[in-house]
Amino acid sequence: MQERKKRNAAKDLASGVLLVFFGIYIIVDALNLKVYNTFIDAPGFFPTIVGSVIAILGGILAFIGLKLGGVREMKEVLNGQFLREFITSDGTLRVVALIVMMVIYIWVLLGRIHFIAATSIYLIGNFLYLKANKHWWVSVIIAVATSAIIFYTFKLGFGISML
Repeated sequence: MQERKKRNAAKDLASGVLLVFFGIYIIVDALNLKVYNTFIDAPGFFPTIVGSVIAILGGILAFIGLKLGGVREMKEVLNGQFLREFITSDGTLRVVALIVMMVIYIWVLLGRIHFIAATSIYLIGNFLYLKANKHWWVSVIIAVATSAIIFYTFKLGFGISML
């Protein structure tokens, strides 16, 4: 039980600090939006509130982690051997591969080829990598059908072109 609390303390501290930075980023970005009449009816008003709430809750979470000994636990966790094991673990490598596929989809495929083709390629790649179906052709059918449904839903239903 005590070991679990320590691990949670380090997670709380790290997550809290990240949430504080993320909240501050949202606030700064929202405050840079144009104000037309007053700040209350400006597009940055609600994101500023959301960013403030995220930063405050992140601060509370970081404080809890700090109070429970998160710094000491972070020092124990972030040693060379732990980091080596984490970086070379199968789970980490799978996540990195999926992120690389997403980056290729967003910055290489989208906008250069038709939405249905780009999204189909992305989904097929993900399905095959994750071994989502027994047969490859099932992945192709699902990917193409899903891409077409999304494209035509936005085009016909919402009047938004996804080209």
